[in-house]
Amino acid sequence: IVTILGGSGCGKSTLLKAMIGLLPPLKGTVVLGGEVITGPDKVDALASARQKIGVLFQSGALLGSLSLAENIALPIHEFTKLPPEVIEDIVHLKLEMVGLAGFDTLLPAELSGGMRKRAALARAIALDPEILFCDEPSAGLDPVTSAELDELLLELKRALSITMVLVTHELPSIEAISDRCIMLDG
Repeated sequence: IVTILGGSGCGKSTLLKAMIGLLPPLKGTVVLGGEVITGPDKVDALASARQKIGVLFQSGALLGSLSLAENIALPIHEFTKLPPEVIEDIVHLKLEMVGLAGFDTLLPAELSGGMRKRAALARAIALDPEILFCDEPSAGLDPVTSAELDELLLELKRALSITMVLVTHELPSIEAISDRCIMLDG
């Protein structure tokens, strides 16, 4: 788990967006899995890289009109040709992994903030990514729920053997889960 930390407005989230291909870097290149994914001639490389990463956005970015199961199934439908019954099994497994088994029919608005973060995390790991990027995963959560989310991230790291890149300024989270840190400073 590599944590990118720094004060508010120093560019942590902007760096993350460049790393996942949502923003082109002003200078230099982004390399994921040994392949350059930035530049006008790298559209295919970026598309390929996006299938190998998961992203937990700060707001969760769940679609409010879809149930949790539908939100988690969305990337699976988009990037695979798996039959519906297999997708349903994957969705249930991912919900179970984040402690939300049995909540698959609920809408995001029917959940607490911590539950929404865990549902968004389930969607981020739906395709078994090699790298999970998390933008301020504990933002807006109380200290207890934040600590529970940290422990869940550690459990997923161990269970899935996944690399994680987290953007945060939460010192308790940094101390609890980081293997390495990168400090950004203006």
